[in-house]
Amino acid sequence: MIRADHALSDNPVVLREQVRVNLRKAGLLTLCYSCFGGDLRLTVNEVDFSMVTGGGVQILDFAVEFYTAGRAIASGKNAKIEFAGMADEIYLVLSGAAVTVSCSYADGDAQIPKEEVVVVSREFLREVLADLESRYPDLKKNENVKKMHYWA
Repeated sequence: MIRADHALSDNPVVLREQVRVNLRKAGLLTLCYSCFGGDLRLTVNEVDFSMVTGGGVQILDFAVEFYTAGRAIASGKNAKIEFAGMADEIYLVLSGAAVTVSCSYADGDAQIPKEEVVVVSREFLREVLADLESRYPDLKKNENVKKMHYWA
């Protein structure tokens, strides 16, 4: 079972770049790499792949990477999730109907059904978008954010 959750930071140091961004017009790269820092809680069958850094994980970037990894798994390919601005990575290796999850920053791995990766990655992107739009209503007018809704 995959459990994925996030907590956005309200630390002014983490938010210093974000406050300068026009959220209505910002491109996807800006939104992913300069905005929405937070912490990620991620467990797969009790193996902890969380990244709790005091706001250093770019949450929207992770959600997009996770969704993209889910799409790769759905099409029969292995996937890697990279964290923006970090050397850390999560690896998803497909083996039949199962996926083995491991990472570069913690010990352990876990196996889960392929379909669970596909479903949870899509749901996580939806949850992050809903959270961000409720906190930052200007995002509802951003064309790039609207496109992400069509993905999920």
